Amino acid sequence: MNANPLALPTPDLVTALVRIGLILLCAFLFSRLAFLAIGRIEQAIRAGTQGFPIEREKRAKTLGQILRSVTWIAIVVVASLMAVRELGFDITPGLAAAGGFGIAAGLGAQTLVRDWVAGVLIIWDNQFAVGDVIRAAGASGKVEFLSLQHTELRDGDGALHFIPNSEIKVVTNLSRSWSQPTVRIPIDIGEDPKRALAVLRDMLQQFAQDPAVKPHLEGVPRVLGIEDVYAGYFTVLLQVKTNPGQRLEMMRELRIATLYRLRQEGISVRPSGAASGSA
Repeated sequence: MNANPLALPTPDLVTALVRIGLILLCAFLFSRLAFLAIGRIEQAIRAGTQGFPIEREKRAKTLGQILRSVTWIAIVVVASLMAVRELGFDITPGLAAAGGFGIAAGLGAQTLVRDWVAGVLIIWDNQFAVGDVIRAAGASGKVEFLSLQHTELRDGDGALHFIPNSEIKVVTNLSRSWSQPTVRIPIDIGEDPKRALAVLRDMLQQFAQDPAVKPHLEGVPRVLGIEDVYAGYFTVLLQVKTNPGQRLEMMRELRIATLYRLRQEGISVRPSGAASGSA
């Protein structure tokens, strides 16, 4: 280093401290503006029309978290270098040394660079976000953390998997876009099949308007028709298109609504011989 800040004349030292204060103030203001812009980006993603609201919320949180981290690191590094320079240190040799060290470190840390590049591509392509359930690199679970360097998955047993992003070659996203589960309803063979189908179609129209489930549906559920006929009953298929994260919940709600409506209409879902099967 070429200068010693302690050797500066008092007026110069005061001036340097004032400039450092201004640098810190500008860094703070810039960080606030940057975070405000990132917040606007998050709001724009949430207000979009692509996919379900819960998917947009997860993408907004993931992208916002990473942008804030990168922005904060960049501001701290730049402000620190400027402050050091104001104290009288010549940072040019340090920058040159850092450049040389960076080249050497880059050659020796190619895996880390690949992780960062893969992380950028994952975020850019929106392959998955925090909160999604995925299968990747031989593990499956819920994404709890995503950075440029690695991804953390929590599996069904509670184990936490740390996966370098460069190891993620193929991703199966189980929470993306939509899911279309099918519910099978057994109807007593003695019931009129046409009447049963008409009742179920009307029930699905009302089900789609229920405020508790409507935000999670994409379109009106459908009656696919009679799938099989067995001794004592036939099976009717119902299909609902929903957010993958709400798949099981929507199936449960659909079964409850179906049973409630069939009871109201006096349509039995039990095979005729079920009550006397042991006789």
